[in-house]
Amino acid sequence: MRQTFKQAFIYEPLYRYEVTALPHELELFQSKTLRRLKFLTHYGTASLFSSIMHSRLDHTVGVWSIIARFFPQEQELRLAALLHDIGHLPFSHAVEKTLGFNHHQNTEKLIEEGEIAGTLRKYGFKPTSITTLLNQNTPLTNTTSYLGADHFDSFLRDAYFEGGTVHNPYELVNKIHFNGNVIETDVETGLHIMDAMVVDHTSFLSPYALAIDGLLAKAIEAYSEFHSVNISFIEPLTNYELIYHLQTSESPLVKELIKIILWEPYRISVSEEIKKEALQVEVKKIYDKEVLVDGKPITLVSQVAREKLQQIRDLQKTYYVTYEK
Repeated sequence: MRQTFKQAFIYEPLYRYEVTALPHELELFQSKTLRRLKFLTHYGTASLFSSIMHSRLDHTVGVWSIIARFFPQEQELRLAALLHDIGHLPFSHAVEKTLGFNHHQNTEKLIEEGEIAGTLRKYGFKPTSITTLLNQNTPLTNTTSYLGADHFDSFLRDAYFEGGTVHNPYELVNKIHFNGNVIETDVETGLHIMDAMVVDHTSFLSPYALAIDGLLAKAIEAYSEFHSVNISFIEPLTNYELIYHLQTSESPLVKELIKIILWEPYRISVSEEIKKEALQVEVKKIYDKEVLVDGKPITLVSQVAREKLQQIRDLQKTYYVTYEK
């Protein structure tokens, strides 16, 4: 993937598709706000103990390429795809849910203020028009149970790098189209997409991934209290900057937690049994999306699809985390 963004031709290797970036898109790709996403792992804290290292920027390019491919003339929708993740915190969802942040609100703020707003206005776009799109049901994403471009890319990208997909993503993207705001395909392709959903959820919602999430959130809280800083200090940071703050803290608790997270994860134990003084972590959200087949939800035409969706829903559990002293 050519991510220097000096040239307008941007190749997405996962889908084997080249998009010509419009002048305003290219300028946004060159902004610090977008560039920061290169230093946020899409896979959250799981990237700390796995080989999966793709970034939020990789995901953004993927989503934008899908929207540009199927909706080439809809410039505001393309911009929404380009900017939809800029408000993410370090390690993405890992600390957001536990610490009470909302990356959607952060994204809206970054679009409507500062360098992004300036670039949009320079080319005649209203920042509020883009944030309005992000809050509506569109082919990018929606509040329904149906699959849009954002989660489609997440599932396929994560599962591909996990090594859990039979078909390459480019084969699947060539077999989909959009029915309104929703991805539609045939049953076989739909089941392959659902396989990727299951692989992705099983991995990023594994007990140890959730345990690392919980310990990282605890370390951030301890850092904030020890150093008397508002916890919002983490909002503009990259993954590396956050780790640096935690590693250089003088707090004994923070030092111990980041040592375990980075160097000694084998000390962590996770159980479904309630344990006294254990750190409680839970699956707060799943993405049980489905595609359309001949205008109908795939679960209405396939028992296998219903079983796969139930596999994902069954992952909603609570765990108790301890570590060796």
